[in-house]
Amino acid sequence: MQAKWMQWTVVQAFFCMNLVCVVGYAIAAGDWATRLDLSTAELGLVGGAYFYAYSLSQFVLGLLLTRIPLRPLISCTAVVAAIGAWGMVTAGSLMALLWARVLLGIGFGVAFVGVVHVIGAIYPKRFPLMLNVSQSAANGAGALVGLFSFLPVVHTPSLLFSVCTVILLILAVLMFLLLGDLNDGAGPAPAQRLEWHAITAGLRECLASLSFWVGTLYFLGLFSCFLALEDLWNIRFQIDVFAHKPNLAATINAMPVIGLAIGGVISGLWAERSGLERPARWFSALALLMMMLLLSARLSEGVAFVVLFLLGFGLGAAPIGLSFVRQQLSKRASAVVSPLLLTFVFMGAGALMSLVGRELSGDAVLSFSAYQDAMTAFIVPVAIAVALALLISSSSPTRTRA
Repeated sequence: MQAKWMQWTVVQAFFCMNLVCVVGYAIAAGDWATRLDLSTAELGLVGGAYFYAYSLSQFVLGLLLTRIPLRPLISCTAVVAAIGAWGMVTAGSLMALLWARVLLGIGFGVAFVGVVHVIGAIYPKRFPLMLNVSQSAANGAGALVGLFSFLPVVHTPSLLFSVCTVILLILAVLMFLLLGDLNDGAGPAPAQRLEWHAITAGLRECLASLSFWVGTLYFLGLFSCFLALEDLWNIRFQIDVFAHKPNLAATINAMPVIGLAIGGVISGLWAERSGLERPARWFSALALLMMMLLLSARLSEGVAFVVLFLLGFGLGAAPIGLSFVRQQLSKRASAVVSPLLLTFVFMGAGALMSLVGRELSGDAVLSFSAYQDAMTAFIVPVAIAVALALLISSSSPTRTRA
């Protein structure tokens, strides 16, 4: 059997490329806006299209993962992601760019679900910690893209996505080679594959469970805010309001990613040692405080670095929502909970990203007050997560019906 760490590493690398491509769009959005004459609403539409495609793709592929092995699914979708990345290189119109983003979303649909699948199979006793480590590592990759945005390979869209295309094709081959015997310790062996009636029963159990909605809305409240801010609007905010150059804006944008990477590991360790309650509450409260501070006044460059880092640090506890749901539901429901929960999370991110774009499109001048009004939408889901954190615990499953 292939070493477990090699199987986790190659799937994790694919997940990291997801974040590289997403952050790459945020860095290059200004270039596409100028070259293709895109409005803020159209930028938000293109940004949101990725998350809509991603959420639907990971739901369908996540359910298929209960029926067929990970190897063929993730290898094929890596090729689709590579086609989408190449589409980003060649896009010459809004529609072409939109379709390239959709293909990226479809291609990366099994990335996080695949990581969850592998961790649940080969590291079941350390699931909360390893899940947060995986999320933090992926966001760390996104942070590196921002920190090295001064390099031509990063700030030149055609070059960045050409490199991504090559890497994704290499990963497709590696995953096909290394995941062949994953069923020895993970994946649905023939006797373990869920029948469709078991899948639908698991979905019904999830949707009828109060614990499912608590964990899902907690995850959604924190992570959709992070995605919409980090993957587009924070860089535009820094450029339009503070007149920062794209390289500096991308560096500032790396702060919440670094914060989330570190916060994810620390919250995971805390949850593993003392339960889910305290990290869920303290981290979400910190995120709400920092988000309100970010939008309360024009912050100096140094203060913005600190506030955005702490914002990301607080948002890093988002995966606790998934850990909570998996603890509370039956084994049958746990097999389908990841794709279902993540569908809501990424649909929320797409809606939030598009909403901010529509709000900004009505302003002739993209001033601080215009962004302040539009980005107030980020506060609401984080505040909901803070309230729901009071219901998260590590107690025995209740499976309360909603």
